Formats: sequence, C-alpha cells, structure tokens
Amino acid sequence: MRISIAATLLLSAGVALAAPAAVQRLDAGGDGFIDDGYALRDDGKAIAYITTDGATAATLHLVEVGGKEAKVAGAPIDALAVAWLSPTRILVIRGRDGSSTAQAFTAAGPDKGKPIGPFDKFAFATVGGKRAFVTYTRSEKHGVEHALAAYSIDTLRPLKKRTWREDAEGQIKQGASSVKPLWWAEGFTVLAALRAGEFDKARDMRRPDRYARLDAFGGKVLSESEVQDVLGFAQISLIRRDVPNQAVIARFSDDRKKLMLIDGIAQHEVTLPKPLWKYDPTTLAWQTLDDKRVALSLTIDPVNPDAVNHKKADPDDIDLYVVDRQTQAVRPLMTIPGEGRRSSWQLAGNRLLLMRKDKGFDRGGIALELYDVADDSRAAKP
Repeated sequence: MRISIAATLLLSAGVALAAPAAVQRLDAGGDGFIDDGYALRDDGKAIAYITTDGATAATLHLVEVGGKEAKVAGAPIDALAVAWLSPTRILVIRGRDGSSTAQAFTAAGPDKGKPIGPFDKFAFATVGGKRAFVTYTRSEKHGVEHALAAYSIDTLRPLKKRTWREDAEGQIKQGASSVKPLWWAEGFTVLAALRAGEFDKARDMRRPDRYARLDAFGGKVLSESEVQDVLGFAQISLIRRDVPNQAVIARFSDDRKKLMLIDGIAQHEVTLPKPLWKYDPTTLAWQTLDDKRVALSLTIDPVNPDAVNHKKADPDDIDLYVVDRQTQAVRPLMTIPGEGRRSSWQLAGNRLLLMRKDKGFDRGGIALELYDVADDSRAAKP
C-alpha cells in the first residue's frame, strides 16, 4: 500500500548520528522464525507479522504498539507478504509467482469466501479513484497474454479487469496502431510502451520511436513523447522491466563508483556524506515515501578499504538517508547497528520497522525492531 512519512531531518549531511533506542522489539520466541512478510500500519501504531516453523504451522500476529496483541492461528506457512487493508483487516498473500493467492484476516481469523487468485504478482494502487488490490498474471498458453484484475480494498470484490494480448511480433493493439509493451508502473495501472516512429513524408525520414504511457485498464494514452536518448532509454527499460511498479529505483553504476536514482525515465547521481566504498553494495535498499522523497539505506562493510588500512574492522552500521527527488539533496535519517545480520525495513507514520535476518537461513528473521523517527508538525503532509 502507499506508505508515507512526514519526517524532519535535524542533522546536516556531515554530522554523525547516534544509535537510537528501539521503541519495541518483537521476537520469534518459540514459534520458529518471523517470516519475510510483515507490515507497519500507515499510522505507525500497529504491526502485522507471521511466525512459522516453515513446515507445519504459522501464526498471524496483530500488535498494537505498546499495547495488546492478537494471535491468529491458521495462517499460511508459505506467506509471501502481508498488508493492512484497514485498522483491523490484514491481507495475507501466499505462494510464489504463478500460484499466489490472497485472503483477508482479522483478529477473529480468515474471512469467509474464496481467496483471490491465482496470480503472478500484485500491488496496491488507485483504480477509478478508489484504492485497490491489483493482480497481474502473464500467460503463454495462447500466445503472450497479460491479465490484470483490480479489487476493492474495502470488500475485495472485483472493480476492473483487462487482458492485453501480444501478436507474433510482441506488439499489442492500441487504437489504430500497435505498441510494444516495456514495463508496468503505478501498481500495474500504467503500461509503459514503445510506439514505432512514423514515416515523415515531408522530411523523407522516419521519426524517432515514441515512449507512451497507457492506462492499463482503459487503454487510453496518458502521455507520449519522442525518445531522445535511445541508449539511455534502452538501459532504463531493461532495469524497469525487472523492477516493476517502483516510482524510484536506486542502483549502483556498473563500476559501482556511483549511486544512481532512476525517477521516471530520468537517471540522476546521488552523493552520500560517506564515500561509497565504505558500504557493502549488496545491502542497498530503498522506499519511495511520496512524490518528493525517497528513503534509502546502505550497511557499512566492516572490511572496507579504510578498515583494512587501519587493520581494524568498522562497525557494520546501517545508515539511512532521505533523498529529495527534485534536487537529489541527501540528509541522514538515522544510523542503526547492524549486529552482524542482514536486515530489511519499512517506514510509515514517523516510525521505522526493521527486521533482523537470520544468519544461517535466507528466509525470515529473528526479530522486528521499531524505531521513532523525528517528526515536525510543520512538515508538509503528502
């Protein structure tokens, strides 16, 4: 779902940040491990997560921050993700690509009725002015087909459906001509496509190809423009194809000497207060906060070149930053000790929820930690 945070960043880019204290810590205890699917409610006041042994049993936990906890038995052992539908309802997505289903849960247990699915991928978006759960399925049974379905967040009843079919040349019909699908955006509600340039008789030349954004459910062209930088556009197309529905994508340059943000079809370099060689590039994570900001994190490599020169390992601190999407200006948000573990995180409601991953197991983690983020009531709300 759309997540936002109104945070005031009180420290300048060059000031070291003290490690904050966790507001609350949730441990797996004797229930196995905490699965990868967890969710901080939009207001930052409740957490949903699943504990499981990965084989026979799973429990959904609904926790009010600093308050009561509800444990719901019968959660799926193959949960892929969880998301808040309302202050009391949780959507649990289970399975993997091609076989995923979704079902709503409350503290009383799963909703009655047939789960949504199966589908390949999912997202949350706005469809027809309403918040929706959107599913996407790619099929090759009768040629390549892209099936989309949107469901009401309130009732999980269908809102809209649409299927796009590719011809033998990988084109889909749009209006009087055809376009080549490139990537999906805005929760599968926008299809980015390429329209071949028309022949200009007056100039006796073919015009450049055009980048088009289509309403994925209605088919209407939302915008269209000529591709100016062919090579740059091709690179961004490949990246966005593999990372769909991300308004902003953070990545390292191929030589890992630059940190880049792809915003729309533009790519900008971002300069952090610390040199990039101090960080482990595999730890890069990010979250788009709103139309003005993106948060990102990197973890210090304990044996980075500077540490090797000093013959002393650096702490594996997790540095979190917020980047202005217009200016690419960077401000520190907080620094959290890495504790020798991989991690993942979410920001919502002026709070950050961090998962401490298991050291010897790729799936899930041992604990969730909740941190406050400095807030200023004067900050503009998205």
